[in-house]
Parts: sequence; C-alpha cells; structure tokens
Amino acid sequence: MCSSVPVFPSMAHSLVNGWPVTGHLATGFPALDAALDGGWPTGRLTELLVPGQGSGELGLLSPALARLTTTTNAALAGTGSWVMLIAPPWIPYAPGLCWQGIALDRVLIVRVRRPPETLWAMEETLRSGTCAGVIAWAGTTARYQTRHTQLQRLHFLAGKQQAWAVLIRAVRCRQERSPARLRLQLHCSSPTTLQLDIFKNGWRGTETVTVERRF
Repeated sequence: MCSSVPVFPSMAHSLVNGWPVTGHLATGFPALDAALDGGWPTGRLTELLVPGQGSGELGLLSPALARLTTTTNAALAGTGSWVMLIAPPWIPYAPGLCWQGIALDRVLIVRVRRPPETLWAMEETLRSGTCAGVIAWAGTTARYQTRHTQLQRLHFLAGKQQAWAVLIRAVRCRQERSPARLRLQLHCSSPTTLQLDIFKNGWRGTETVTVERRF
C-alpha cells in the first residue's frame, strides 16, 4: 500500500573508511545499459544535465531506484537499501513512485533553504555511507556557481563507497569542468521519449540514446 514519502530535514554525520569500488546498476533501459557498459556507474559521480525542472529525470532514474530499494540487503536485516533525494524541485508524488516499483519506506528526502546546502547535504550523505543511492538537484534553475573543488570532493567520496551518486544540474553547466566520469545531457525530445546525449563516459566516445519517458 502506498504511503507518503518521509521528509528528513537533516542526516547523520558519521564517517566511514573504505577503498574505491566501482560497478554498474542496471538503468532499466537496454539501449542505455549497452551505452554505459552495463548500467549507471556506482562508486563514482554521475552528472545529469537537464533543461529545467521536471524534465523527466526522476522517471529516467526510477528503475534503478526501484532496484536499490527492493533488492534484499543482508546488512539491513533483509530489507532494501536506503536512497536519498536531496532538494528535488517538488515533493515526488508517492503513488507514482510506488507504481514505478520504488519502496517508499526506503526513500528519504532532504529539503534545503539555499542552493549551497544541496552540495553540503550530498557530501555529508556520501561521507556517512548510509545510502546506496544519492540523487541531488543543484542549481537546475538558479544561477548558482558550483566550485570545482566541491565537485572533486563529491567524486572522491562517491569513490569511497559502492554508492550510486547522481548530481542533477542545469544545461548551462555543460561547459564547466567536472571530475565526473559520466556526464549526460537530457533532452525532452517528445512527450513519450527522452534523448540522452552522453558527452563524457570515461574513455568511451560520445553517444546519443533515446529511451521511453516514464513520467
């Protein structure tokens, strides 16, 4: 039965140590999995650039979120893993998330008062090592300038955990330097499809993939 998604104003600040671990999390879209060598990279930072609020990015990420929140995790007494949504431009529609297969009791939402707090919250969440997935919306509309050193810290912390870390930013950030190994730009090509321009993917070349728009 669907229920409201809990909203947490803050999170724990515990520290963990570990070595960089990388892997892949299936995206739920076969063509995108093929382009990404198996799925979304874990243990490193992914940067997703969007044209504006509500561009279909949550629907794009929902299959992976569903997998994380429902796959049994022995360290959590057989439940799914925690995922954190930081500063989404709207409170996600709980029945819609449930319909996508996401376990709402494993989803945490953090609200921020100012744009700089978004990156701080993402940094502290990755540092704590408590969440298998961390999605943060940073400056998708406001002209907030993200410092390169902040992105480097996020990339470093993502590498210390086997976590899926996605930073969602505005299209205007494409020309900025970024340590993220995977960078994609999302285009709303039609009401039913999304076009992904993969312009940085490790040593692989650029590629464009079209996927179904979930919501």
